[in-house]
Amino acid sequence: MKKAEGYRTIDAAERLDEFFDVVQWAFVGEWLREDRQDYIDALPVERARALEVTDARRGRVGDVAAVHASFGTQMVVPGGRTVSTAGLSWLGVHPAHRRRGLMTSMIHDHFTRSIARGEAVSVLYAMEAPIYARFGYGMGSQTVKAEIPRGAKMWHVDGSEDLTVRLERASFADHDALVAGLQARLTRPGTVHTPAGSGRNARFTDPVGNRRGMERWRLAIVEDRGEPVAYAFFRRHARSSVGIHDGVCQVREHGSLTPAASQRLWQTLTDFDLVETTMTENLATDDPLLHQLKDPRGVRSKVIDNVWVRLLDVPTALSAREYFHDCDVAIELTDRDVADNAGTWRIRIAGGDAEVTRTESAPDLTVDIRHLSQCYLGGTSLEALVDAGLVREHTPGQARELAVAMLSPVAPLANWDF
Repeated sequence: MKKAEGYRTIDAAERLDEFFDVVQWAFVGEWLREDRQDYIDALPVERARALEVTDARRGRVGDVAAVHASFGTQMVVPGGRTVSTAGLSWLGVHPAHRRRGLMTSMIHDHFTRSIARGEAVSVLYAMEAPIYARFGYGMGSQTVKAEIPRGAKMWHVDGSEDLTVRLERASFADHDALVAGLQARLTRPGTVHTPAGSGRNARFTDPVGNRRGMERWRLAIVEDRGEPVAYAFFRRHARSSVGIHDGVCQVREHGSLTPAASQRLWQTLTDFDLVETTMTENLATDDPLLHQLKDPRGVRSKVIDNVWVRLLDVPTALSAREYFHDCDVAIELTDRDVADNAGTWRIRIAGGDAEVTRTESAPDLTVDIRHLSQCYLGGTSLEALVDAGLVREHTPGQARELAVAMLSPVAPLANWDF
């Protein structure tokens, strides 16, 4: 795989201040020194990587010019199964070293190491979407970004009034096992699991520089006779003008195990004193809340991209998930970054399981890895990509066969921001 000339890849665990300095340059911001430990806690230090300058023509020898890290995790796929996944994050290039192939080198390093660890899929949140499409990432899920007015009316769900709510300051020591336990029981495709005790991670860190006047993260916990059934991280900011209180509540990660728990959670999050609007960016396009609201027009919302998906080991990834229609389709797959994926694959699906093997048969479809990755979690129809001119169908009807098999009964969503 390609390497950037004049640089070498290093483990960054011993050079974290330089690592964070590049991130600040790349993502435009000045971090507070008092927040340093929060960033260390949020970073998977053992998987932090960097490119160091080795050629004086490229800059000062020894300087760190580009960085990335990744989280090793399990991601839920259609059918409730999981697949070993690498969550790519912290990827940035110092602006003085742009246009030299450093990002390409970093991503290829990520691919190589992830595959060696047996991680069949890579996922990320994209700061700039077109960049990652070049490397085979497809938009695997979408999310609804919503502003919900206080006291929004909902259609009644039986049992919601019997549930109780605890509101506490979010604490790794007090809540890590609780949140990880609930997260592990969520079955929506795209859900990324973080085992208890895996480190503070981005879930519990709370840098002062990121709060922008808001309070520290708090946690809403819904219980059914003492058993946790829903949770949400939230924080508020009080505002007022001419005696009118128009504060805001920001909701980050959340999850619910039952319809009643979802309703009880959102009834709480949308009815704080002094708060006029509750904002969230983590609603699936078919989230229970969107169906429970009596007046969906009363919610200001827009659909944006959520997690981006990239298949690294095609047969392993495709075999990991469940399917919802039997079919037998041959696809010619193009992949310029992971050569082992390229070629023609026969996908035979029976009883929900897929057998994926090499074949010499003429392909029914020609697909780029980006578009197969986009369909992987079941939120995008392969036939829709044929209609868009992005996937070529050679055998009429075969795109529909595979599309029906791959679609998920519920929309995918990654609810944890890594």
